[in-house]
Amino acid sequence: MRLLPVLCVSCLAAFAAWSCGSSTVSSTDGAGPVSASPSTGDAEGKLTGFAFVDSSVAAAGPQAKLPAGTKIYPPGSKITGTEGCSTNRYHTDGQPIVIIDYTGRPTAGSVQVTRHPASGGTFQDPPYYIDLNAGRTLQNMGPIFDNGTYDVLFSYNYNQGAGKKVSGTLVLARSCPTAP
Repeated sequence: MRLLPVLCVSCLAAFAAWSCGSSTVSSTDGAGPVSASPSTGDAEGKLTGFAFVDSSVAAAGPQAKLPAGTKIYPPGSKITGTEGCSTNRYHTDGQPIVIIDYTGRPTAGSVQVTRHPASGGTFQDPPYYIDLNAGRTLQNMGPIFDNGTYDVLFSYNYNQGAGKKVSGTLVLARSCPTAP
């Protein structure tokens, strides 16, 4: 029975140490406190663009690496012709992803896609929640093959309240041939 209070105190101490990630230390030259880590206010996320990848990249999750030579389309792009069309009957390639570049401390993020198919209607997908670390993050937009407009809302840095938001749009107006 005495183990429970000791365990609770240990957990509280560990949580307190973990949650105090930005500490200050005194400098020896008298210039005042120096930040030991960047503040959460320094975090910046950018919706870099969109790309089409195969299932091996999409399945690797947010920390997947973008293959060399992959074309990145900036937000607001309109994709025409056969660009990004699937080339096989299983649709394992041509999967759209969102490319996010982030600088700052690790935080939570989300990507929400609202689909406006060319056939009509508006459909808001549930958000994809991601652990956001400094560097490049890839987020699969889902199995999207239909022409239409896709609005993407990237939210992050909830450490100081409501968080920051960045949005972008991708328009698909392609002429994809029927896969073999």
